[in-house]
This record gives sequence, structure tokens and C-alpha cells, in this order.
Amino acid sequence: MSRALVVGIALLLASTPAAPSVADAAQSEPATIDSCETIDEPGRYALAADLRNVSAGQCISIRASDVTLLGRGHLVDGRGAFGSAGVSVGAWDRPVSNVTVRNLTVAEWDDAVRLTAADRGRLADVTATRSRVGVRLYGASRNRLADVRATDNAVHGVSLLDDSDGNRASDVTAARNALFGVHLGADSSRNRVENVTARANEYGVTVVGADDNRIVGGRAVGNRIAGVWLSAADGNSVADLRLDNRFYGAFLADGAANNSLLGNRAIGNPVGFRLRNSDGNRLRDNTARRNRDGFLLIESDRNAVVGNRIVGNRRGVSLLASDDNRVEGNDFRRNRRTFVVARGSENNSVPE
Repeated sequence: MSRALVVGIALLLASTPAAPSVADAAQSEPATIDSCETIDEPGRYALAADLRNVSAGQCISIRASDVTLLGRGHLVDGRGAFGSAGVSVGAWDRPVSNVTVRNLTVAEWDDAVRLTAADRGRLADVTATRSRVGVRLYGASRNRLADVRATDNAVHGVSLLDDSDGNRASDVTAARNALFGVHLGADSSRNRVENVTARANEYGVTVVGADDNRIVGGRAVGNRIAGVWLSAADGNSVADLRLDNRFYGAFLADGAANNSLLGNRAIGNPVGFRLRNSDGNRLRDNTARRNRDGFLLIESDRNAVVGNRIVGNRRGVSLLASDDNRVEGNDFRRNRRTFVVARGSENNSVPE
């Protein structure tokens, strides 16, 4: 064979596109799902159609790590049976990690989307609706929830329980849920909820028996009791929320201690910021405007109400059976009464 022919063959081979690898093919063509099934192998999967009026206990059950489920805008619709789940990720006896669920609507289940012992995953562009709970995490940590809409559920919109730690939820909408819009409870800690919209729930955002969480930015408005409720909760931070609700902007109760409320705007509530049996909290740089009571402390001691803007309320700050609180450096304007100190409150630092 001549040298010129050899060179020509080499050039031809070099210019011919390589056949796609198995990995490339898997990346470009996800496996199709057209009925309820259990996913127990890593890979990419995609819904091919809506799944309607499903009677399965768990419709799409993901029991493997490194799975991506692409909803492609489809619906997974059940019958609301107790204990059921539309999409179930992980299990107590089968922990998983790195599972993504994207672009999906899930409706009419006990839990629309349930994560159990599932870590470092992602929910994105998911609507969870008309179920008992929209999105529930059990012992699921370091997950990312983005653009999640939890609406019209019979109990909670989004609920983190059983030591679900270090999760981050951004751009969450929780609306018209019967009890809590967003719920952090049962020792779930170090979670961050940012740019939340919680409206028309009983309580917008609640932290109950959970410590060291951060709620930052957004609004909790039009809720039937309170925009934010902290109960038996320690070391949490609530910052930069708009609060306009039927009774309370923010309500701390039942031993809520050492929490920080910073830069929130409570406007047009009967009570802007209410503390009951809550000690050692810091309320700083907030705005309380056009409320009946701007700040109302009942049986709450050693709190700091410092550097707030308190304008146009019937009563600016009221201390009832509350001792050793520090009320300093606030901007009071156009309140009918600036201070009320009653029911044996003692040792409070209040300007003359």
C-alpha cells in the first residue's frame, strides 16, 4: 500500500464523527415512564403522559441514588388515599442521594411529594396540590427546593420533619393550605427558606420545636392567624419579610427563645409583633406601622426591642407581666400611646 493511500485513509477516519457512547445516549434519551413504577436503577427518566386517577399506594417510587425524573409538565394524579404518595423518594431502609425531580404537577395524594432519608437532591418547578401535605421531608437533608408551589392542601404546604437538616428552599409559594404554609418542625435545623410567598393559610411560615433555621425575604400575608409563628423554637432568624395578616404579623410563643427578627415590615395587623412566654429574643430594625399594637410582650422577659421604626399604631410597645426587657433606640412617630407597661412588669429599660 502506498504511503499516500495510508495517509488518506487516516485522514478519512479522523474526520468521521465518533459513534455516541452509551453514557451520551443515556444523557440525551431518558427512559420513558407511562405508568406508575419503581425506579431502582440510576439514570434519567421522563414522563411520557399524564397519570390520572391512580389508585397505587406510591405511584412513582424512586429507590436508587443518582436519578433524575423529568416531569415534562405532566400530572401525577391520585385518589387521596391515606398513606399514599404521588412521588416517593427514598425510604427509611433504603436511603438515597442525588435525586432530582423537575417540572411536574402532583395532586390528590396523602403526600404529593415525599422525601424519606433522601439527601443532596433537588425539587425544581414542582407543583404539589390538593393533597394532605404538598411536599414532606422526613429525615432528608441538604436538599434544594426551587420554584416549588404548594397550594390547596388539607394540612401543610411544605413540611420538614424528623431531623431534616441543612435544606435550602427558594422561591417557594405556599398558598391556601388549611394549616401551615411552610412548616419546619421535629428538630429540623440549619434550614434556609428564602423569598417565600405564604398567603391565605392558617399560619404562613411556622417553626415549631426546631432550632437554628433562617427565614429570609418574601412575604407572609393574608394568613388567618399569623404570618410567622415560632413555638418552642430556639436560635432562629426571620428577616426581611412583609407581614400583613388577620391577627399577627409575627407571633413568638411557648418558650420561643434567643430568636432574631430583623428588618421585617408588619403593616396593618391587629398586632405587628407578639411575644408570649418567649424570652431572650432580639427584635431589631423592623417596621411596625398602622397596627393596633406595634410590639406586644406578654409574660416575656429579657428581650431586646431595639432600633425599630414604630409608626401610626394605637400603641407602640406594650409590656404586660414582662420583666427585664430593653426597649431602646426606636423611632416612634404618630402612635396614640408610645408605651404601655402593666400587670406588674418590672425592671424594663424604657425611655421616659
